[in-house]
Amino acid sequence: MKVLVSAYACEPGKGSEPEVGWQWVHQIARFHETWVITRANNREAIEKALTKSPINNLHFVYVDLPEWARFWKKGRSGVHLYYYLWQFIAYRKARNISKNKRFDIVHHITFINMYMGPLLALLDVPFIWGPIGANPYIPMPFCKSLGFLGLRDNMLRLAIRKISPLLDPFIYHGQRKAKQILAINAEIKSRLKQNIQNKCVTIPQNAIDKTLLSKAPKTFHRPLNILSVGQLVSIKGFRYSLAAFKKHLSSNAESRLTIIGDGSQRHELLQYATELNISDKVFFAGKMNRATVLMEMEKCDVFIFPSFEGAGMVVIEAMAKGLPVVCLDFGGPGEYVTDECGIKVPLTKPAEVIQGLADALSKLATDPGFYERLSAGAIKRVRNNYLWDSVGEQLNILYRQVYEETKNKGK
Repeated sequence: MKVLVSAYACEPGKGSEPEVGWQWVHQIARFHETWVITRANNREAIEKALTKSPINNLHFVYVDLPEWARFWKKGRSGVHLYYYLWQFIAYRKARNISKNKRFDIVHHITFINMYMGPLLALLDVPFIWGPIGANPYIPMPFCKSLGFLGLRDNMLRLAIRKISPLLDPFIYHGQRKAKQILAINAEIKSRLKQNIQNKCVTIPQNAIDKTLLSKAPKTFHRPLNILSVGQLVSIKGFRYSLAAFKKHLSSNAESRLTIIGDGSQRHELLQYATELNISDKVFFAGKMNRATVLMEMEKCDVFIFPSFEGAGMVVIEAMAKGLPVVCLDFGGPGEYVTDECGIKVPLTKPAEVIQGLADALSKLATDPGFYERLSAGAIKRVRNNYLWDSVGEQLNILYRQVYEETKNKGK
């Protein structure tokens, strides 16, 4: 088939959502002739990757707002407004391309956001939307413990969830027009109206290339080298990591915690580590590229990630490297992790969660058999459920179903 894709975020080797965009279009092109409309600033990384590993079925079209209309965008500041405006440029380009090519399917992939409508649904072509997702609403007691920024961001998410369907007609149109909607998990699917749920399927947003799977699980040893990775912002729950690590140290004084990442909460977290008197046991490594992070995972023993987010690709990467995961029984990490590969702490009360995270770390530091079983289980979990090739095969089945349904209705 001929497939047209909208992927604002699409950049190989960067991790997170850009990696999702890149991997999804890569998988689509395994089976179909694929045209991808993406941002112009992704071009250098994409062309470099295609020079090393050409993909004949994959064609990129790069668009951006005129320079005079994007001077105000700096990094992630204003990114959602910019993305919304970018979609109008992408739609105009898609309409022009469609005049010369007869597409069988149009698919909007990134941004992975269910509260900003997809403009490519306006094309008169069978439309697929997804993966769609959003960060869940954090219960108020946990929001308060994340500080002012955590409370502010949580209230903003709630307001957007309520208001955006009223202000953005493209959300309703995208839901109505879509032949299939792909949700990142069952919780996201449940947010949709019943008639929309009937054409919605859940599919992993994140996965990993099979070549990155560790060949063997880790062997238990002391001291325990604990790792956490992510943007240093409130939703990632790094304050819980530090508080739990403090408790863990009371009986496991030789353990070490490394935090990789940067963000607006960095100074606050450094200060909090000082207040807890654990600065000599915590290493803030700063921001690293994805390849370096994966190498660091090879050196560490446990991955702690008490994040409240709806996704968490880094959790799958850690599991692929054989790291048992300690996380909350909530959001994306709570779905990825099972009892066979990690320890999930119930979201009860903040103090109980901190104690639960600390107990999980201490269990992994003192029970060799348990530790090694979870390490082997982490690799197995990824191999069986979170490989990009499996995502591609699921997509191909969905595409065939949409194609056959459209063809039969046309008869």
